[in-house]
Amino acid sequence: MDRRVFLGWDRPLLGRVVEWLWARREELPHWQVVVPTAQAGRRVREALAEKGACLAPRVVTPGQLLVPEGAVSRGVEVAAWVEALEGVDDWTPFEAVFREPPHEGEAPGWGLSLARSLVDLERSLRENTLAIPQAAKWMESSIEAERWRALAELSRRRDEVLRQWGGTGANRALAEAPKFSGKWIFAGVWDFPEALVQRMEVAEVTCLLAAPESEAALFDAWGRPLPEAWAKQTLDWPEVGGVHLTAHARHQAQRAVEQVAAARTKSDALTLGCADEETASELVRAFQVAGWQVHHPGAVTGSGARAWLKSWRRFVLKPEAAEAIDLLGFAATSALVGGQRAQRVEALSRLRDAWLVRDEVDVKRVAAMDARSAGLAELAEETLSRLLQWRGGFLRLSFPEAMANLMDRVDAAGEWGGLREAVDGISVVAERSHRPTSYWLDLVLGELTGQVAQVPEGRVVDVLGWFELLHADGEHLVMAGLNEGRVPSPSGANPWLSEGVRESLELGSEAQRGARDAFVLRAVMEARRESGRVDLLLAKSGGDGDALLPSRLLLAAEGEELARRVKGLFQGVEPPDAGVAFEVDWRWRPERREVRVKEGRQSLSVSAFKDYLACPFRFYLKHGLGMSRSEPERVEWNARDFGNVAHEILEAWGLDPEARELNKREALQAYFNEQVTTKLAERFGDRVPLAARMQAESLKQRLGWFARWQGAQHAEGWRVEAVEKKFEFELAGVTVRGTIDRIDRRGDEIRVLDYKTFAKLQGREVRTSHVSKVTAALRIPEHLEGVKATRVSMFSGQSKNPSEHLWRDLQVPLYAVALGEVSAMGYFVLGASEGECDGSWWGPFDEEQRESAVACATWVLEQVKAGVFWPPAKKTKYDDFEALAVGRPLEDLVMNPNDWRDGYPA
Repeated sequence: MDRRVFLGWDRPLLGRVVEWLWARREELPHWQVVVPTAQAGRRVREALAEKGACLAPRVVTPGQLLVPEGAVSRGVEVAAWVEALEGVDDWTPFEAVFREPPHEGEAPGWGLSLARSLVDLERSLRENTLAIPQAAKWMESSIEAERWRALAELSRRRDEVLRQWGGTGANRALAEAPKFSGKWIFAGVWDFPEALVQRMEVAEVTCLLAAPESEAALFDAWGRPLPEAWAKQTLDWPEVGGVHLTAHARHQAQRAVEQVAAARTKSDALTLGCADEETASELVRAFQVAGWQVHHPGAVTGSGARAWLKSWRRFVLKPEAAEAIDLLGFAATSALVGGQRAQRVEALSRLRDAWLVRDEVDVKRVAAMDARSAGLAELAEETLSRLLQWRGGFLRLSFPEAMANLMDRVDAAGEWGGLREAVDGISVVAERSHRPTSYWLDLVLGELTGQVAQVPEGRVVDVLGWFELLHADGEHLVMAGLNEGRVPSPSGANPWLSEGVRESLELGSEAQRGARDAFVLRAVMEARRESGRVDLLLAKSGGDGDALLPSRLLLAAEGEELARRVKGLFQGVEPPDAGVAFEVDWRWRPERREVRVKEGRQSLSVSAFKDYLACPFRFYLKHGLGMSRSEPERVEWNARDFGNVAHEILEAWGLDPEARELNKREALQAYFNEQVTTKLAERFGDRVPLAARMQAESLKQRLGWFARWQGAQHAEGWRVEAVEKKFEFELAGVTVRGTIDRIDRRGDEIRVLDYKTFAKLQGREVRTSHVSKVTAALRIPEHLEGVKATRVSMFSGQSKNPSEHLWRDLQVPLYAVALGEVSAMGYFVLGASEGECDGSWWGPFDEEQRESAVACATWVLEQVKAGVFWPPAKKTKYDDFEALAVGRPLEDLVMNPNDWRDGYPA
C-alpha cells in the first residue's frame, strides 16, 4: 500500500496538513506527527488550536527520534575517545590514518580536538545506523579500506573504555534500539535519514506530501525527492515578484524591504525566509529600521555560561591580574568577590598600567613602595586574594564537586542549566579520572553551545530557515540567500567523510540535497502561483568580500532561457551605497566640565600648554575628562615608564649630597648602575622580563654618557642647586604650576634643565621643540589662525633678521618666568647613542620672548576658562585619541559639534 498522500502544491502546505489532520481529529491522540523543524511543529499546533478544541497529537522532529536512549552523554564519548587515543603506545598499526604519531611533542589532553572530530564522524554515520566498525565493512572493497580498518580498531578500543566505565556509545545504542510502532504521520517531511526509515519498518506511516499525485514519480516510497528525477527538472522563475541580484547581504535586506513596501504586504501575509545567517541578521536590522519587529528564531547568541567558564578557566591556569580583570567583566563574578566589580577592575587596571603589576606579589610590592597607590593596591590585593581562595578550593575538590560548589555561588538562580547538564553528563567519569582540572574544563567548554535568541516583544514576523518554508502560509514569500553553498546546503566539513565516502555509506549525498532543495523551491513557488507573490534574492559577494555564485536551482533551465538567466545573474551590480559619502553610525557626547578645578580654583601645569596649542579638543579630553591611552598589556617599559625611571634616578642622584659631587665618570656610572638595578627590582621583583632587562641595560648606557657630560659640567664649576623644584604663580586668575627637573648654579649664574629621553637630539632641540618658524609650508592649526598672542619674533638659523614663529610649547620659557632671571635654559637629552646624549640650550631669551610667552600662556588660560575647546586639529604629531576617531576626523565623531564652538554656555 502506498503510504504517500499527495496534498497538492497549489496553496501552502500548512493549511492542507491541518485540514487533513482535523478531518481525523478523533484519532489524533493516538497518532504521532513528524515535522521537519521545531518551528514547523509550533505552527502545526497553533493552527490546530485555532480550528477548535481537540486532543493534540505528539509532534516531534526527525532529529528527536534519532536520539538514542540509554547512551552516555556526548562529553563521555569524547572523554572515552581521548583515553583510547592517548592510550596508544605503538601507532604503527594506524599509519593509514596517521602518517606521523599525533601525540609527538604534545601535552596530555592533546586528543581532545581529534576525539571531537571522531564523535562528529559517528554522529554522521548514525544517519544510516552505522558505527565505525560496520562502516569499515562497507568500505572493504574501496581504496580507503585500510584507513577504515584502522579507524575500526581505534573505535573498538574506545568501546572497551566505555565498557569499563559501564556505558554504551550512541551509535551502538541506536543500532540496538527497538523499532517504532503505532500510527505516524510525516507531515511535509521530505528530508530524513535512512536510520529513521529503518526504525519505522513496522510502524504504520502516512507521508503527507506538498505535491500533486501527478508528480508521484519524483518521490520515493517515503515521500523523499528522488535525485535522478529532480536532476532533470526545470524550475520556472516566479511570475509575480522575481529574482533580484544584489551586491551583498545588506543590499539583499534593503531590497527585501523595498519589495514588501512596493507590494504593500501586511505582516500576517508575509513569509520571510533566508538561507544565510549573515543575511538573516541584516534582514532583522533592515525591517526593524522600517518599523517592523522581526525575530530570527535560528539566531544563536553567545552563551553567558560558556563565556564565564572560559574566563574562569584562564584564571585557574594563570591566576594573574589580567585574567582577574577579564573575569570581573562578568556579573556572575560579583558573588565571588563581594560586589564592587567596577571599582576592583579600575584598581587592577590602574596598577597594571602604572606599575605593570601581574599578580598579588606585585600588588603588595607597589603598596609598600608607593604611598599614593596604597588605596588602589589594598582593593586590588583583596580582589586577587578572594579569587585565589576560590581557585584554591576549586582545585582541591574533584571536578564535579568543584563545579557544583562554584555554580551554587555564581549561578544561584539556576539559569545556567546547559552548563550544569554538561557537568552532570561527565560527573561519573570525572570522579574516577586522574585528569587535571584544565582537561575537564576544556571538555565541558567544548560541549556548551550558544543560546537561542529571545523573542522580542511585539514581534510580527519571523525569519524562517529553508526547512521551515513549506509550513509557512504567507501569501508573499521573500526568500534571501539563494546562492550556491547556501542552497543547496553543503554536507558539512567533516574531514573523515568525502562526498564519495558518503555515497558509499549511503549517507546524505550532494545529489540528494540538490533534489530536496529543488523540490522545496518549486513547492513554495507553486503554492503562490495563483494568488501570491515570490521574491527571491541573492548576492554577488559575501561579508568577507569573496565572490558568490547563484544557486544552481536558479539556473535549472534550458536553451535560450538558460542563457537569459546566466546573463542576468552574472552581471555586475553596484552597491546601493556606492558614491555615497561615508556617514558614521554613532557619535559620542563628551561631558562638559571645567578643567582642573581644585579647592575652588583652576590650576594648570606648564606641560599642558603644549596640548592646547596642538589641539584644544584633545586638550579637553586629557585635562578636562582625564582620558588617556593606557597600555596595561605591555610586558616592558613604554616611553613614559622609561622616562619616569630615568627621572627618578636623576632625582635621587641630585638629592644625594655625596653622589652629586662625584666628578669621575666611572664613579658616577657605578652609582647609576646600582640605581637602575634597584629600580628594576622595585618594579619587577625577582621576575624581570627579558625585554625590561634589555631596556635597563640601555638606560645604564645612557646614564653612563650622562656621567661623562656631568663630569665636564662639574669641572666647569656648575653645581646642582635643586632638583624637582616645584613652583606656582598666578596668571589670568589661574594657578600655573610646574616642577623643574634641575637647577644649576655657578656663582651668580643660574640655569634650568629639563631631562628628556628622546632617542635623538637632532630635530628635538629645546627651541625647535617650543617654536616653529612660520612659512608657507607650515600647517597652522585652525584654532591658532589669526591669533597674534601665539606668535613670537626671534632669530632662526643663520638669518640676520628676526622672523615670525609660532609657539608650540611654553614649558621651558615658563620655567624662566617662574624663577625670574636665568642665565640659560634647556634640555638634557638622554639619547640612544653617545652623540645624541647632550645638552640643548635655548640661546638668548630676551624680554620680548618672555613677554610673548606670557601673552601666549594668558591667551590659552582665557580660552580654557571660557571653555573654548573647538575645533579639533585635523592632524597632530602624536595622537593619543586616534582610536576614538576610527579612521575619521575626530570632529566627525562628536555629537552636536555646534555646542562646542562658543565655549561654555552663558
